[in-house]
Parts: sequence; C-alpha cells; structure tokens
Amino acid sequence: MDVYLIRHTQPDIPAGLCYGRLDVSLRAHFADEAAKLLPQLPPGPPIVSDESGRCTRLGAYLGKTLAGTTRVDTRLAELDFGAWEGRLWADIPRIQTTVWAKDVWNQAPPDGETYAALQTRVAAAWESILQIAASELVIVASIGPLRALIANALELPPEAFLRFHVDYAGLAKLSDASGGWRLEFANR
Repeated sequence: MDVYLIRHTQPDIPAGLCYGRLDVSLRAHFADEAAKLLPQLPPGPPIVSDESGRCTRLGAYLGKTLAGTTRVDTRLAELDFGAWEGRLWADIPRIQTTVWAKDVWNQAPPDGETYAALQTRVAAAWESILQIAASELVIVASIGPLRALIANALELPPEAFLRFHVDYAGLAKLSDASGGWRLEFANR
C-alpha cells in the first residue's frame, strides 16, 4: 500500500497566529497550490481528510479531480491549542509557552490537549485507514497529525514526531512495499 500524506494549502492568516483547530480560510491561490499536487497522485484513490475546512476543501478538490471517494475522520484533527487558539504566538505569555515547549508530549496548552493525546487518536485513525481496501490512498491533514502518522507508521519513539515537517500543500509518501513502512519522500 502507498499512502500519500498531504498538508493543507496555505491559510490566509496573520504571520505567527496559533490556529490549531481554528477554522481558517485559505489563500486566494488555493487552486494553484492544489493543482500542483495532481501529477504526483494516482487516479481514483480513496481520500481521507480531517474535519477542518482547510482540509475538507482540499480533499473535495482532489476527490473531484482524481475521481476518488472522500471521507472525513475527526481523529485526524490538528492539536487543540485551547486558550491559545486564534492568538498570536508573540501575545501568549512566554512563561506558558516555555513550560509547554519543554514537554509538549505531556504538557497541554491551557484548556488544550497534549501531543500524547493527539498521537493516541491519530494512531486509532491510522489503524482504521489501513482497513480501507485500496493499494493507494490519500490523507489530507494538518502538520500535527501528519507528523503523528509518519512517526506511528515508522514505529519511532514519541519524541521523534517533532523531527518531521511537511510544507503547506506538501506531499509525503509512506510505502509498505518492502514488508514494513518507510518514508519514500517528503515535501514534493
């Protein structure tokens, strides 16, 4: 099975905004960013996206253009940043972000969730996704769940998830053709 992981296109937000689960709009060049993905994707794949508008919009575009079925999995939602959602990172008290940054796995933003909680729900989504009868599929999500999916598939330790980055409208590919999952490429 080949799994194509795609991060949503660039949001239309101020620089430095903490937006985790906040429903944000996408930049005007959405169609251009989305179209650049098409030559790298197979025709007719099942497409699974998180429930945010930024991901369902891209999932719907890809489903229509590639003639693939689409579905939403709420477990692929971005990290809940709680009280920090919609605030500029520069406006959040530094003491709060410093404490959180020292152990994001076990510490949560005020009224938010930990990365351990994100990893748990994304791992459950991954197990469900693997039950889809397809040799190729596409997942559209935000950076946190994509990192968790990669770390989970590669069976890496929890702290390794922060080592992965996928650009806006970036594409990564996981393959299990070798008998175990491997990351074929990222940021194409």
